[in-house]
Amino acid sequence: MSAKIIDSHRYKTITKTQVDKKRRSVENSFKSNKKSYKKSNKYSTNDSNNSFISNLRIKKLRERKLEREMLLYSRPQRTVIKEPKQKVYIPKSFGIICAILVLIVLVYISAKIMKLDEVITANVFNNSQKEQSNINLEKNYNLKIGLTLLDNTDVNTSTNLILNDIYKNISLSLVKVEENYSLKYQVAKSIEKISNKEYIITLNEDYKLDVDDIVFSIDNIISSGESNMYYNRLNIIDKLDEIGKYKFKATLKEDNPYFIYYLDFPLLDNENKVTGEYTYSSNEEGVTFTKYNSNQDSTIESIKIDNYNTIDEVVDDFVNGNIDLFFATSNNDMQLIGKKDYNIKKYKDGETLFLFGNKNSNVFSRKEVRTALMYSLNRDEIVKNSDNNFIEVIDLPFLYSTIKYKYDVVGAQNIMNSNGWNKNGYGIYEKYESGNYIGATLRLIVNEQDTNKVNIANNIKNMAQNVGINIEIETLSQEVISQRVEAGDYDIVLASVYLNETPNINFLKSYLNINDETNQAFLQVENSSAENLPQNIQNLEYVLSNEVACIGIYARNINLVYQKYILGFDNINYMKIFDNINNIGKIIE
Repeated sequence: MSAKIIDSHRYKTITKTQVDKKRRSVENSFKSNKKSYKKSNKYSTNDSNNSFISNLRIKKLRERKLEREMLLYSRPQRTVIKEPKQKVYIPKSFGIICAILVLIVLVYISAKIMKLDEVITANVFNNSQKEQSNINLEKNYNLKIGLTLLDNTDVNTSTNLILNDIYKNISLSLVKVEENYSLKYQVAKSIEKISNKEYIITLNEDYKLDVDDIVFSIDNIISSGESNMYYNRLNIIDKLDEIGKYKFKATLKEDNPYFIYYLDFPLLDNENKVTGEYTYSSNEEGVTFTKYNSNQDSTIESIKIDNYNTIDEVVDDFVNGNIDLFFATSNNDMQLIGKKDYNIKKYKDGETLFLFGNKNSNVFSRKEVRTALMYSLNRDEIVKNSDNNFIEVIDLPFLYSTIKYKYDVVGAQNIMNSNGWNKNGYGIYEKYESGNYIGATLRLIVNEQDTNKVNIANNIKNMAQNVGINIEIETLSQEVISQRVEAGDYDIVLASVYLNETPNINFLKSYLNINDETNQAFLQVENSSAENLPQNIQNLEYVLSNEVACIGIYARNINLVYQKYILGFDNINYMKIFDNINNIGKIIE
């Protein structure tokens, strides 16, 4: 039974001084009452026997009450002391010994596990802490992927990003593009930029691919036609001149300072028609990549892609365990899964939405207005009001950029005030300049047929108005928008942009090159050597951000949904899904 205090006032804390004072008071009262009782009896008349007995009883009762009170307050006060909980002392040496014993046991168990024939060990890094751990993976696993409505199953002509990503990552290439736009040289040993039209590439002989193999690979892509995702990148090559068996010169049809990023295309061996460790076969039902060089350390024996007619069929097979992963593009796709436990990773598919401006606009050309407009936009809220599960905020037209704009209403107002702008009676900033008042008003043109863009334009208008910038929205047809943009008859425009893993943004240069600072950054990239190009691209990102040359709204996402027992997709981002293909596999419990 638990202890419970019924009346907390019943147990009062009394000091020793109070006890002594009360005791003396009781003693004096007792003596006084006793005298009065004697005096009363001495002068009493002859009462009846009953009256005498009654008075005597009252007298005795009073005496007993006084004696009890005197006894109560004459007792010493009990002090309750709570003894502290005793701490259990464990010697530090004992803890160290225990830790060593546990470590020895773990090493012993790990050694036993490593001897299993059907298990391999892969090194896996946690996203946040990058701590290395050992995960047991099944050998030679057959990975099964579900895709819907493949345009075709030929890796040379298919436009499916997943199929192309797998094909690229199982093949060798001259270079590999890293997340921060740095370049990892693979079959190419070195690249020398003579000019923006001439490049000399030296091959790494360890890969046993010569100039003939490079020429054969490029011809194979060009002959596949425009449907091949590498066609436009390699079609700018005018000619290839062999300098030696492992060295050649590429001459382009036009200047392109980003050409070295185009050298990540899949290479083919002129004799074996394949590089890397996989071959592939295809039919109407799908594509299968099979490892022809299988060994005891292999995690994946094959990658089978099944072509489905509907997403419902894909999800059914995923729930029943018939496939290992699929790709979801909407909330409806995810709801089909139900209560099944699964893993999920998001990546950008290249579709983005940006707010671009006219550098000749009298208002947008002012940096303080561009900056205040950027500060005024709560883009997280815009994403929340849209399909927020499949889009995320983006800032610059680079998929791998880590630069982030901030939302700061006070900062927006401060920068306008500090540059001589004052709010008029309508709460809109204006500035007196050269004898005229200039209002902070921007005309935003948007496609009238795109309801999502129109909604976002209204969000932009309301948020900008909140800090004192007026946005006038004009909803127009796409044809009229193109005419207005070409004529420069606008201030800002909402535009969809498709980006890829290369940092070539020359097609946006007319929008982004808004002043001398941005122009200098573009020139630095164009005049850069091959070695300094990644660094100069990062500098271009910084300048575009600092000058607020554009304002990103969102990038669209796709969900990679995979079974709990599959490993190898922890660090995917953007369109690099199968970069870790050699460590993908099935976990053994």
